[in-house]
Amino acid sequence: MADKKISQLSGSTLPLSGTETLPLVQGGVTVKATAQNIADLAASGLAGTNYIYVMADGTDVENATELSAAYTAAQALSPSATNRITIVCGPGEYNFGSTAFTMSSQYIDLVSLDGNRSVLFNSANAAGTIDITANDVFVKGVDVGTKNFTIAANLNLLKVENCQGSGNYSFGGNGGTASGTFTNCQGGSYSFGGGGTASGTFTNCIGSGQSFGGSGGTASGVFTNCQSGGSYSFGGGGTASGTFTNCIGSGQSFGGFYGTASGTFTNCQGGGDSFGGGGGTLTGKLYYCRLTAGSFQTVSGAGITRLCLDGSNVENNQG
Repeated sequence: MADKKISQLSGSTLPLSGTETLPLVQGGVTVKATAQNIADLAASGLAGTNYIYVMADGTDVENATELSAAYTAAQALSPSATNRITIVCGPGEYNFGSTAFTMSSQYIDLVSLDGNRSVLFNSANAAGTIDITANDVFVKGVDVGTKNFTIAANLNLLKVENCQGSGNYSFGGNGGTASGTFTNCQGGSYSFGGGGTASGTFTNCIGSGQSFGGSGGTASGVFTNCQSGGSYSFGGGGTASGTFTNCIGSGQSFGGFYGTASGTFTNCQGGGDSFGGGGGTLTGKLYYCRLTAGSFQTVSGAGITRLCLDGSNVENNQG
């Protein structure tokens, strides 16, 4: 019989038994496989040289088991700076019970298939969350609900995008350190280095009270379009020495309440006793900033205020 193109062949009219032989190209060599081999591959998920796909088509516990197995498989692929492995997770619920899903190996990334917060860690146990201890990893689209999104200290190469941990102390809170890059993330109270140090880069992030190096901590990073729904944030009661642009805090924020506001603040808004107010020190630079209550602290040292409005809508220019 003359050779034909695949497009010229007739379609099968019989159910496949799995024993049919198919030609495949593997490593540049044409080999054969059966229809059952293809079915087994689909059932076990898809994997390539640099990615593993978690289908998440089972129960929440089965999905968690599948993700754990994928992570173990990724560790066996010799991840490195030039050989990053990405685990792509299908949308769904993942129940890790009372054991955290720990990311302990560098260069293994975890992302949701659709880029949204669709990888839901739904365990009712607070311990069944994510725990990132490796430095150079990228995580996107993970939502741990009201649990703590846990990261270790001093992960300056960590990148977290579109993730949520609404529980207290997420993203290096409770005296920890948030030194990585955080984009479109949301945490609860004391999140993003609350009570500790927020030295990373934060963009479009949302925290609650005492977040972003608040509650006596240090906010020394770069903060853009970030918000806190509670008091003592952005170095409140501590030190706000970073760069703050279009950020919003409540009372005693931005180095307020016996703290120090020594950074650069552009178009930021704070409540009463913010920006070094409430017995603190203002040695930084404020441009177009606003207080929703009270007056600005008197500047000292190299501190200046330009075109700022206090709680009575009175323009403030000092230094």
